This record gives sequence, structure tokens and C-alpha cells, in this order.
Amino acid sequence: MQIQRSTIDPILRQFFDHELAGKAGLSRSRIEVVERRLRECLEAEAERILVTGDLEILAAERQFMQDGAVARTMHADDLVFMLSLFVCDPWLPDDPVQRATQLRLAEYLTGHLLEARLVDREQVVCPLIDIRVAIDTEKVLRRARAAVPKRKPQ
Repeated sequence: MQIQRSTIDPILRQFFDHELAGKAGLSRSRIEVVERRLRECLEAEAERILVTGDLEILAAERQFMQDGAVARTMHADDLVFMLSLFVCDPWLPDDPVQRATQLRLAEYLTGHLLEARLVDREQVVCPLIDIRVAIDTEKVLRRARAAVPKRKPQ
């Protein structure tokens, strides 16, 4: 399979521009929050997933410009590993609607990376499984919480 080698920044720009198209109000702001949090996650968690050579490239890039260095230098396969962290605590917001939005967009972004052939599924199978399990677990928990009858105050 021919994989396109693109850095994370244009991938995220294209994906979030598409998601934001035609959106307004709360829907738009929730999507913008997810993008901002994902970019924060990239910068905060890079050392957990990058190999030594990539860490050296990142360190050099951060000497020129700190903000957004991971998105400018790392690639789609690195993004998949980051998404496996982004769909778990502590990156998941407490607000249930924002949490659902973040999980939905992470799921769509993962699908986009695969469909656009930006990653080789076989090379990122473990984080793909982690993402799927985290999203499915959250869906089950959300349904279970919704099924519990609310207690009336006495």
C-alpha cells in the first residue's frame, strides 16, 4: 500500500476545516475545543510515544519555535499513537457532551487517516485497537449512565 507522508498540521487543518464547515454556535465551539485540546495533547505527550530519532528532530524544531512543533514535524502514524492517549483520561473532558464530541471526532479522524491512506493499518494496529476499545467503552458507559433512573429529591 502506498502511504502519503504528510505532517500532522495539514492533516488536522484539513480535517477540522471540514468538520467546522457550516457549523455555528455550540457545535462549532465544541469542535474548536477538541482541536485545541488535541494540539495540546500532541505537545504534552510527544515524549511518551516518539522514538529517539523523532525526539531529536522535535527538540531541534522546538529551538526555532516551541508552539506547534509536534504538528509541524511529526506524521500521521504518530498522530494515531497520540489519538490513543487523547481518547483516555486525563485528556477526556468531564462535561458529557464535550466528551462525546471529542470521542466522535477522534473516531472520525482515525477513520480519515485510514481511508486517505495516511497510515498503514498494519503498522499502527495496536493503537488503533486501543482507540477502538476506549471509544466503545465510553459508549457503553454513556448508555449505562443514561439507563439509570434519576432519583427525585426528597
